[in-house]
Amino acid sequence: MISNIVVTDDGTEISDKAIEKASEIANQMDVPLILLHVIDDIGIPASLILGNDRAAIEVARVTIGEAIEKGWNQRANTIIEKLKKETNITSVRSYCTWGVASEEILKFIEKNKIDIVVMGAGKRMKGISKIGALGSVTRKVSELSQCPVLIVH
Repeated sequence: MISNIVVTDDGTEISDKAIEKASEIANQMDVPLILLHVIDDIGIPASLILGNDRAAIEVARVTIGEAIEKGWNQRANTIIEKLKKETNITSVRSYCTWGVASEEILKFIEKNKIDIVVMGAGKRMKGISKIGALGSVTRKVSELSQCPVLIVH
């Protein structure tokens, strides 16, 4: 039995489709929906480490990350408000974390005992090339997740 659904959101059009599909399922099954966003760690290029102020670079890295997180939280709040107006979903919340997207999604699934994950397919191709067309994050999560993964195209 499904008691919660998580949908990953990277701000793309395909994520919007995944959110739409996940909200349909959550609404029909009367279960909570969680929007999940992972901010990739912003690495420091080797060229910046040599001869530059590492502390200043770290401050800039964190500032950029915080701005990205603030933007995503605004997006999430807009989505949540829209879903509350347009559906009867019992509970919608968002969660934002930092790290390697596939790893953080898998950790979130396990830690929160998620029953189903809804994700957008990373790439859009036709024909035989479609076989390898999943994005690397979607592919890894679908292969390693302990729960079912619904991939939206």
